[in-house]
Amino acid sequence: MKGFSLVELLAVVIILAIIALIATPIVLNVIEDARISAGKSEASMIYSGINNYCATSKMEQELNGTHDICADGVTVEEVTQMVNLGDSKLQKIKFEAGKLTELEIVSNSHIFKLCNNGDFVMDNESCDTSEVDDSKQPSEGNLITTLLNQYDENSDTGLIKDTTNPNIYYYKGSNEDVNNNYLWYGGHHWRIIEIDMSSKSLILISTQPLTAIQATNVVWMDVDTYDNTYINDWLNNYFYNSLASNVKQTIKDNTFNIGLNTDVTSLSVTKKVGLLDEQQYERAGGADSYLDIKDYWWLGNYNSTYIRYVALDGIVNDGNLTSAGGVRPVIKISDLMITGGEGTLENNYVTGQNITNIADIQVGEYINVPYSGDDYICNSPDKCTFRVVSKDADSVKVVLNGLLYDTSLYGYTAAITPTHIIYETLNNFINNISLDYRYNGNKLFYIGEYSSGTSYLDVQNEYLDINVGLPTVGEMFSGNDIDMGTTKIFVNIDAVENPTISNNYWLMNRYSSSQIRYSNNTGSLGNYMPAIAYGVRPTLYLKNDLNFISGVGTAEDPYTLS
Repeated sequence: MKGFSLVELLAVVIILAIIALIATPIVLNVIEDARISAGKSEASMIYSGINNYCATSKMEQELNGTHDICADGVTVEEVTQMVNLGDSKLQKIKFEAGKLTELEIVSNSHIFKLCNNGDFVMDNESCDTSEVDDSKQPSEGNLITTLLNQYDENSDTGLIKDTTNPNIYYYKGSNEDVNNNYLWYGGHHWRIIEIDMSSKSLILISTQPLTAIQATNVVWMDVDTYDNTYINDWLNNYFYNSLASNVKQTIKDNTFNIGLNTDVTSLSVTKKVGLLDEQQYERAGGADSYLDIKDYWWLGNYNSTYIRYVALDGIVNDGNLTSAGGVRPVIKISDLMITGGEGTLENNYVTGQNITNIADIQVGEYINVPYSGDDYICNSPDKCTFRVVSKDADSVKVVLNGLLYDTSLYGYTAAITPTHIIYETLNNFINNISLDYRYNGNKLFYIGEYSSGTSYLDVQNEYLDINVGLPTVGEMFSGNDIDMGTTKIFVNIDAVENPTISNNYWLMNRYSSSQIRYSNNTGSLGNYMPAIAYGVRPTLYLKNDLNFISGVGTAEDPYTLS
């Protein structure tokens, strides 16, 4: 058996040596790049940790009279009280007028120096000296810490400290006064109402009505009666169970005041989800405050034989039990880490997420679906924006985030069938959405009657087995969540398809043997004869194995299907 010759062995050794000479610098560069990246990340975390500590420390100093070390003259040694440095070393720190202006951190054998824009440069690199507009910098870190930076003890609007409980901060004033408390979380737009420093929690109310239903068939005057109301069932069963599990984990039990309007605390319940009480509404400023959305929406209190609600003019009134008003859920959550946003209507505070498959989408998030028609039926010529209504084992139900470009009659009778005129419009629309995206088959659309004193669940006693329909009473986004035909109050109209086509759009349900239910721009539900032209809002099912090529799921940046 013949072995390798000496020449052959030498050739192999030489080749290996050449490969080593080429590869070693590359490997070393990769290792060094990783060390630099890790060092910069560690410096950023230390910076965020110091800022979070200082914001909380400032509040605790006001509450308890403790010493605030986040001030001029702070020493390097004191920083260990603020944040865990790990294997890094603090080389320099300086506060000026209570603001962190200099920070140098040694990590992985490099020096990382803080710049004015919040970034870090390494060793002898220079900061970008161009002027930075601090108001445009996205927030990052704990949400409560970010919000507390808005507090001004000399202001009587914006973020206010409660005079009876110094642990509580709440928002007060008009939308001009309060324009930085919007949060996009769990598939929904929220307004932050209150901060509780003692429990590190926040109270939120949905920015828009998420549905419109009759609240109850009998006024609640005790907890058991409230537990059995339609609206409590919708909030704590339908809505709560639609949320992702990680969102549910942040929702805390909360005490909701459901008493008589003259003494809202006379009756209370502990729930995951509830309604705003009248006292909270008035504390925020009442009519024309940031909570007033110029819609009808239910409050959590009663007066004799009525349920209290906020009217179009922002004034609180008594509502008939047969009225179907808007529902704005209220929840209490633990503090969150936010990854960006300015807290405005068009640029909410956001939490980080990165999903690539529709199976992981949350109810409430937005999707751009390719559309092949040449009729420019949506704002974009090749796609339409939808919002997720619900999910099941094999599909995702979505509703158009707006209306079709033209109105349509429902038909000529209230006996709902797929032969009505409106279904021709719906079928023409869905035929321009490829079967590559649509669920292959029919689904149930509930068409039951929704008359006076009826539960939203009663509509499920009748159904059509079809592949495209309309929103159903009590379903998510079956109310005035798109602010049809009005000025921008609680949604970014630029993100809505054909927002001014109609003030009303048809629903799937009858009101009586001669009338059909519709949603209107007042936040309530109406009913009228079907032979009239109202807006059309298609609802359909998508496959649940589709992939996204871009987007983050908000109205301004929807997920886009590949």
